[in-house]
Amino acid sequence: MLEPTRRIPYRTWPASLAIVASIAAYVGGLQLWDRRTPAMRALPAEQMLSVGQARFVPAPEWRLDVARSRAGQSLVLIKSGHTFSVRTARWIGGPEGPLDRQQRMIEYGERLRIEGQVTDFYTDWGLQGITFAYYGPKLSGRFWQMVDPARQSLVQVDFYGPNDDALAASAALDDARRMLASMDLEASS
Repeated sequence: MLEPTRRIPYRTWPASLAIVASIAAYVGGLQLWDRRTPAMRALPAEQMLSVGQARFVPAPEWRLDVARSRAGQSLVLIKSGHTFSVRTARWIGGPEGPLDRQQRMIEYGERLRIEGQVTDFYTDWGLQGITFAYYGPKLSGRFWQMVDPARQSLVQVDFYGPNDDALAASAALDDARRMLASMDLEASS
């Protein structure tokens, strides 16, 4: 009768150690990179910012939130707890579709209330759009939307912040209105 051959055990610990070391170096490197990459970036004074086809001049002391901004799609600016978010997208249709969706998301998704009626607005560059205000127990904001059917362009600007300091909220809203007033759709897309 034949006896089965005995297998010589392989040493697996060197390969396992190499795999664990490479995973630790990869994760540690990502954590180091995350700690050294700033989440906020100061903006140059009086320099136009572009996102999609929209461009505008940011107000002083607002900082770019790098983590929440997406190149060519959105820019998020932050100042003392207040947020000014600009999103652009292609849109084929009228202004009612994205506005209705945004209002539903604010009312049902974020549990905030729409204040008053939707009204028209014009920027200094002649852009026309619609706007409404919203509020909740701890947060209030204003939403602006511009649709340019000729360019198939949709620009949505959302400004919001905490309700706790009325003076700071008023100053931040004034900054938001100045940034919106400087907006046009002449940036190359």
